[in-house]
Amino acid sequence: MIEVPCPMCGQSDVVRLSSRGQYNDPANVVLCQHDGFVYLSPRMDASGYADYYARSYEGEYRVEQGDAAIRPVYGLVVDRLAPHMPDIPGTALSVGAGLGSILQLLKERQPDLACSAIEPTPGAQRHLRDVKGFDVIAGDIESEWDVGREGHYDVVIMRHVLEHLLDITSALDRIRTTLSDEGVAYIAVPDMMHPNGSLRHYWYRTPHVSYFSAHTLRHFLARSGLEVMDMVEEGHEVWCVVRKGPHETLDVPAGLARDQKSVIRKHVRRTTLPHAITRVRWAIGRRLGRG
Repeated sequence: MIEVPCPMCGQSDVVRLSSRGQYNDPANVVLCQHDGFVYLSPRMDASGYADYYARSYEGEYRVEQGDAAIRPVYGLVVDRLAPHMPDIPGTALSVGAGLGSILQLLKERQPDLACSAIEPTPGAQRHLRDVKGFDVIAGDIESEWDVGREGHYDVVIMRHVLEHLLDITSALDRIRTTLSDEGVAYIAVPDMMHPNGSLRHYWYRTPHVSYFSAHTLRHFLARSGLEVMDMVEEGHEVWCVVRKGPHETLDVPAGLARDQKSVIRKHVRRTTLPHAITRVRWAIGRRLGRG
């Protein structure tokens, strides 16, 4: 496990929020008191996470979904993208593609679309290649997959991926590099300003190394030269559509750390008792079932 300074400001003045997350896995969650960014520190290094995705991630988080489940969730992504896409996109890349559901729905709309994927987990890679017929160009977004693909993609999708990545800026730089001049990228992340469920038992997770708000996401996008065309806080996520733009420095509001702490305190007060009741009912039901 390695200590990590704040990815936004480089400082290490943090408040510790949790040492465990979902499934009681290690999740050393901290909040930067300078800018309010929430992230994991200490955490596994790159090799540790590579091993985790190869051995553990699919068993804990990957769920096989049929068509009825795919369309309400991933069709919404396509609907959000549609107003911003080039008229006839020729190429699409899904980063953290999973089982390729979004690419599948895009290709239904545009049958000639050439679909590529980046996906770290072995089972999903096989599904993408053998079942969906998509080109898996890399297992790791932080590899040099972008070399030779400058300006290549008309559509890039990163749905609930950025929170998994150890180097946010490097990943976004690669996205910008590979976007075509008219290309757009869809990015969605869980919203730390609107968390869902128990923080300790659901929201905080070993694979989620960063926890964004709309303000902190805008900061990273501007740093990497991605211009926001549309950004929405909806439910428990922030989603946006971006295109190539100038590299800028976008500061977060001065009181963001205070506001983020307030959100966390209120959420814990609101969810602690209901979650405790749920766990007691589960324990009683399990005991009765054994009896």
